[in-house]
Amino acid sequence: MVFVGLVTGCDRSDDLEFDNATSSKNDLEKTVTMGFNLVFTGEYLYAGPADECGPLPLIRIVNEGEGTGSHFGKVKAYFDFCVDTRDSSYPNGRIIAYFEDKNGDRLNVEVAGFVLGGRVPGMPSYASSYFKDPFEIIGGTGRFEGAKGSGFTNDYNSLKDPFSHHHWQGTITLAKNKQPL
Repeated sequence: MVFVGLVTGCDRSDDLEFDNATSSKNDLEKTVTMGFNLVFTGEYLYAGPADECGPLPLIRIVNEGEGTGSHFGKVKAYFDFCVDTRDSSYPNGRIIAYFEDKNGDRLNVEVAGFVLGGRVPGMPSYASSYFKDPFEIIGGTGRFEGAKGSGFTNDYNSLKDPFSHHHWQGTITLAKNKQPL
């Protein structure tokens, strides 16, 4: 069975991101673009058939996780999407994916790509599958309203535990008045 998951985190380098941020000069919308880093571990809550995905070989995956991230501190991750078991791709048209901070503000994302079996260089020896997919930030609620950005996931499923392990990096553009303090 194919499992896919996501997780979020940050490190001390996140403290320097505001020093390296770039701002737009547009008077109508003042924004700042910064680095975006998340590290999280996900738990598979469901993997199987579902009407939302269509007939087999499409299956539904639900994964929830927790971790830490730049612009979040502690973060909750939620993913509900379909996988084609023939090629482990995520068919277009149905994905619910977001990160939520302690205040309930959500950052919505879209992920494209597919899961690859086995292990690649740079992954732990106990990785059973991995996914290095492009993601796009597509807005959100609260301080993430209007957010934009993109990057890549660097994720794997483990033979040592039932969790998915996630490391996301990219950039995020926020309205200046919505920046975290």
